[in-house]
Amino acid sequence: MTIGILMYAHNSQFVDYALMSIISGGLAKKHLAVPASLVTDLSTMEWMQESNILQKANSVFEHIIIVDRPVTDNRRTLCDGKTQAVVPFVNSNRASAYDLTPYNRTLLIDSDYLIFSNRLAEYWNVDQDVLIGQSINDIYVGDRLGYNDRYISETGVKLYWATTVMFTKNNTSKIFFDTVNFVKEHYSYYADLFRFDSRQFRNDIAFSVAKHILDGFKSSAVGTLPPVLTTLDTDVLTSVDHDRLTFLIAAPLSEKYIPTSISNTDIHIMNKQSVIRHADQLMEML
Repeated sequence: MTIGILMYAHNSQFVDYALMSIISGGLAKKHLAVPASLVTDLSTMEWMQESNILQKANSVFEHIIIVDRPVTDNRRTLCDGKTQAVVPFVNSNRASAYDLTPYNRTLLIDSDYLIFSNRLAEYWNVDQDVLIGQSINDIYVGDRLGYNDRYISETGVKLYWATTVMFTKNNTSKIFFDTVNFVKEHYSYYADLFRFDSRQFRNDIAFSVAKHILDGFKSSAVGTLPPVLTTLDTDVLTSVDHDRLTFLIAAPLSEKYIPTSISNTDIHIMNKQSVIRHADQLMEML
């Protein structure tokens, strides 16, 4: 059975997802000791060529799979510490992972998820066809997460995190991804049914609704990966020293920032610009 990592990168004028995917894919490939592949579009490939990172991408990724760029009007507010901007967000085609993956067993990860351990390698041989991130854990010692970080809406349907998804390519996982795609295509209907905001498409919600349906309309711990350790986009990555990452963490209800460091730990960094600012140091670790 072939195993490997799959990720998506569709650049916008505000965020260099291609560069982030090289960092994320390279780290995942290094620490999990399996190949990685990238799904992207022609304009993002052209940007990689222009910015002289295509050669590095070719060395990191076993396959670079070119697809049509998703047509979407998704926009979201992205913070970089205390600054923020509303930017386009092209990430609506992850349900195609089943069809596009070159592997029998695939770990699908976000480009802002940096892997520094082999923890997820424990799940390659778990006898479950689809696994998804159980939840997110805030890196802050307290808890800055809100209700909508845990549930899709006031209906109480649990929110799983599609930051990490592992699946075996078989009939069961095909049904799962077909359901995710059906939820995406009928997003407004499911938003009315489960009372979530339909104005912005979220993979986390589409994957969570699909899991909820296929679990018999109930929450189940079966088919989950470990919680995703997360920094918020109001947090700032300030330095990279070998495998040690140092952040300034925004304290809730305060103007204060709290320094903290991690090492040998997988981390979801929502502040994408702070990753890009440290791209050179992170690239040295691949």
